[in-house]
Amino acid sequence: MQQDSQTPRFSTIRLIYLREMRDQLRDRRTIFTIAILPMLVYPLVGMLMLQMAQFTQQQPISICIVGEENLPGEPSLVIDDGINPALLKKPETVRIESRTLVDVAPDQIDETCQSWIRDGLFDAVVLVPAGFDKNANSASESTSNATNDSASNNDESAEANASADADSETVPQIELLYSVASDQSRVAGDRMQMVLDRWRSLWVKERLIREGIDASALRPFEIESRDIAPESTRRAAFWSKLLPFVMLVWAMTGAFYPAIDLVAGEKERGTLETLLCSPALRGEIVWGKLAAVTTFSIMTSLLNVVSMQLTATFAFHQLGLSQGNAAMGSPPIGAMLWLLLALFPLSALFSSLALAVAAMARSSKEGQYYLMPLMMVTLPLVLVPLLPGTTLSLGTSLIPVTGMFLLVRALVEGQYSEALLHLPVVALVTFGCLSLAVRWAQRQFENEDVLFRDGEQWDLGMWMRHLWRDRQPVASVGQALMCGVIVLMGLFFGRLMASQPHSWNDLAIAILLPQIGMILAPALLMSIVLTTSIRTSLRIRFPQRGAMAAALLLGFTLHPTYSQLGYWIGEIYPMSDAAKEALMPIMEMLNAQPLWAVIFMMAFVPAICEEFTFRGFIFGGLARDRGGLRAILVTALMFGFSHAIFQQSLAATVMGCVLGWIALRTGSVLPGIVLHVTNNALSLSVARTSEHPELFDSWLGFFLRQSADGTPSYQPIWIVISASLAVACLIYYSLFNDQHADDEEIQKSEREWIKSQELQASQNAS
Repeated sequence: MQQDSQTPRFSTIRLIYLREMRDQLRDRRTIFTIAILPMLVYPLVGMLMLQMAQFTQQQPISICIVGEENLPGEPSLVIDDGINPALLKKPETVRIESRTLVDVAPDQIDETCQSWIRDGLFDAVVLVPAGFDKNANSASESTSNATNDSASNNDESAEANASADADSETVPQIELLYSVASDQSRVAGDRMQMVLDRWRSLWVKERLIREGIDASALRPFEIESRDIAPESTRRAAFWSKLLPFVMLVWAMTGAFYPAIDLVAGEKERGTLETLLCSPALRGEIVWGKLAAVTTFSIMTSLLNVVSMQLTATFAFHQLGLSQGNAAMGSPPIGAMLWLLLALFPLSALFSSLALAVAAMARSSKEGQYYLMPLMMVTLPLVLVPLLPGTTLSLGTSLIPVTGMFLLVRALVEGQYSEALLHLPVVALVTFGCLSLAVRWAQRQFENEDVLFRDGEQWDLGMWMRHLWRDRQPVASVGQALMCGVIVLMGLFFGRLMASQPHSWNDLAIAILLPQIGMILAPALLMSIVLTTSIRTSLRIRFPQRGAMAAALLLGFTLHPTYSQLGYWIGEIYPMSDAAKEALMPIMEMLNAQPLWAVIFMMAFVPAICEEFTFRGFIFGGLARDRGGLRAILVTALMFGFSHAIFQQSLAATVMGCVLGWIALRTGSVLPGIVLHVTNNALSLSVARTSEHPELFDSWLGFFLRQSADGTPSYQPIWIVISASLAVACLIYYSLFNDQHADDEEIQKSEREWIKSQELQASQNAS
């Protein structure tokens, strides 16, 4: 039997690719979804828009004016039971009805008007108080007199200003009532607000003319704005936000359904077993299926984008939106070429994820249930570039999918220098994620338990009995993931309910309670209930000789690089001023306490709780079935998410990878605890040196320096030396015996023991 370690053969991959393409093209549902549906949907939607535009018009609104008799005569707000044409371009869109509430008590007028809006009798109500015309005229005259008095008598300017302030407090008001719960009422409120603003401006203008003041003083100059962007650039700016979004969404959709049919569908048809028994390697099967799914993803995305673009261009032209608005025209050819170039790696990424997820489905129906979780994970990455103010930068280029989206948008808009600057980072992140996704898909196809897992109905009682009876020394993969989810959800809701600490005791509780109650407690409880050995499930074992000393040395030598990484992350993703202000009282409370107490609470306790949970219980479960890389990456991500501050989460994820590597090589959680304590203690100790500037002039100056802002940082030469020593420590750990194999032996012996016990019990029963 051939081994998957052999190099995949292109001829076999091509054969499998042609087989899958032929099978998919024979499926009428696939052809309809990929080719026919996009060519029909968008033209039909465009025709519907054109038909609706023929009878769609601005809906008239109904306004009730209570106290119309209190309005001043000039300028008029209402003329012949309608809005003054000078105030509204289309006065016929506003229906006015005047009412008097003589028989209503004054304290019930407001409630009566609100009931009219709630009952739909009127869309909005304008309340004009009694004596409004007299009060408005008197306010105008008093303001004019105060202005004249202050101009003629400078000694009484303060008194005139005080009089003007007093008058401003008694300025008459008109109330406009509407309800945002109703779209019609909200539109009526906005439209009537515009009318009242124009009426007030017209009223002020006429009053100035009466006083002999030039009304042009209200508008001393005009502002003319001009868009200097060329027509092609304006069109590119419009389409650069719309087309990539549509392209990526349809690339995901076009990848998922063929992936379900190529894996789950073959399980139902019984052809997957035949394919797996063929001389083709598992890697060749994955690459062949991946190429087929990627092809359908690209075809689906391209056909939808082209159909939507042609339909939108025609619809904009028919509706007259493209006239006088160059942004509504056809997108530039260059934009389509850049989109096509970015579509290939992104479609391959989505196809790899879809293929790996579809491998877990037992049937096509079950596979469709996995569509929503995958869409929920990937859609935020597509929606982030649509947020206002999101631009291509070093920080955004490090985000998968988002960086590629912004890169394409920059290329479409003609920002070539900025795009070329961030192209290496975007390409590295994209192809890195693609390689991980392909590797995951290959691992899924190499795991028989994933491809052919049990399809029986789930029974709670039976599951609980098996959960207790089939306990093993370490957690299963599902139990490890469940523990991580419980920890992260507990931290999330705990932080939502937490309040700002105001004393050292409050801060201690805010730190220790989540660490012990939300991080350590779930792992400890699950290890007691779900495993046969707490010591083994938490990976509490004394490592090989030299592992503890190497962990201590690694903690000292790795910290300068870790600190520099934190500085770079802070430069790429700056912390907001609000977050800095919120952290300032906490830092002051920490600096006011003895260093040993802070180290115990911020270094010792978190190291024990987090390592027992992430590199103990969760890591041990994920490392089963040769899942060392899976355990390192997943626990590192969970470890990063457990930190509240985004910048800390990124640095903690990197540190989690190092801790996971050590846990994998040593088979113990103890070296990770030593490294974790050392790293946190050094961070707290180095931060305290800023209070003693004289230390930088001593021997400590070889290692540390004081920055311009007063914060301590490591000397560049020491960062280079310590990084070299840290790499040497990591290489030293790679020379250790494979403790992962020892874990497998323990699990294998435990399974054999369980089987022997079951066999003996069945023999005794017979």
